[in-house]
Amino acid sequence: GKYAGLDRYEARAKLWEDMEAAGLALSVEDHMQRVPRSERSGEVIEPLVSSQWFVKASPLAAPALEKVRSGEVKIIPERFEKVYFNWLDN
Repeated sequence: GKYAGLDRYEARAKLWEDMEAAGLALSVEDHMQRVPRSERSGEVIEPLVSSQWFVKASPLAAPALEKVRSGEVKIIPERFEKVYFNWLDN
């Protein structure tokens, strides 16, 4: 994107400039905000946006369920089979 690779402070400044140029900025007001800082370095702690990924679990669960249902794999104590099936069936 347009702001990829920029330092966070540069990206914020550029974003604000672009918002003002597009007429999207309504006003500028000072406000107090608690910003978390690292105890060791004093740097601002910000969330890191990362890619989301998911795994289709059903192809992995089906063989595992079959092994337990066939008796090839035993869940001990047996009462936990219900929990196991609940997890993998859902």
